[in-house]
Amino acid sequence: MFTDERLYKNVSKNIKKYRLLNNLTQAQLAELLSLDTQYYSQLERGERYFSLDKIAMSCSIFNIRIDDIIKLDTDEQESPDEGKRQELIVDITDNLDKLSSKQLQILTRYMNEILPYSE
Repeated sequence: MFTDERLYKNVSKNIKKYRLLNNLTQAQLAELLSLDTQYYSQLERGERYFSLDKIAMSCSIFNIRIDDIIKLDTDEQESPDEGKRQELIVDITDNLDKLSSKQLQILTRYMNEILPYSE
């Protein structure tokens, strides 16, 4: 059985995932949602809970359905490998912004030249 706490934490996690996938900073999304940046940061960390209207606004911004935001990560909805894959995508996206131009060039070269030969 899912608790309200787990649902709210999952909403925060999913909004963060879509924010990163849309290359938005916390400040940018906070502005789009008419929220203070610090307050938005607390929402994303799960310290506060998104209201239904802010969830709906987020869906509109990301051009997704509400069930993409509120879905719980369960075995019936996605395999454990898919859940780990999504977490990895979010981590990679989050860290790409921190790379220098040279580091991005090296990463791109690695991806283009080495990854096609790996299994």
